Amino acid sequence: MATSRAKKQYQLTELETKLKDAKGVAFIQFDGATVMDVQQARRDLRAKGMTYSVLKKTLMSLAAKNAGLAEFDSEQLDGSVAIIVSQDDEIAPAAAIKALKKEHFDKATKTSKFDFAGAVFEGKFLDASKTAVLADTPSREESLGAIVGALNHGVTGIHAGLTHGMQGILAALKEAESFSKAS
Repeated sequence: MATSRAKKQYQLTELETKLKDAKGVAFIQFDGATVMDVQQARRDLRAKGMTYSVLKKTLMSLAAKNAGLAEFDSEQLDGSVAIIVSQDDEIAPAAAIKALKKEHFDKATKTSKFDFAGAVFEGKFLDASKTAVLADTPSREESLGAIVGALNHGVTGIHAGLTHGMQGILAALKEAESFSKAS
């Protein structure tokens, strides 16, 4: 069914508004997904503060260009594609696609109902393979947690070494004292 010009203009304006404030944008291929799968994915993403929108690929490309996000050709997106937008996290949309792909993976056919189609990161369009690499990147919170853990481990190690070292010195002094009293 053809979409009217007014509806396309409304969809374009809505997407441009979302993209102007967006931190993370990824495109998800959903060729094998059922309506129920897509609805569940949309609910799960909404709970995580992201949006899932199905629009024409040309509108996605035009909205990204108009919002100053990135320029790409709609032909770079293969199959049935939706756009996932996060206002808070650059990596979250790609990581969400990775999770959906894993959740809907069929071992018998070795395919998934959802797959990477692309992403926009730091003003550049990434193809599906680069989006998969982006999805493996730890989030800001995970990175900060790892840094704090490493720093904490270093401090804990120093504290343990000093504590055990002092206990060792104290034990040696007590042993020396008992030895000198025995003589």
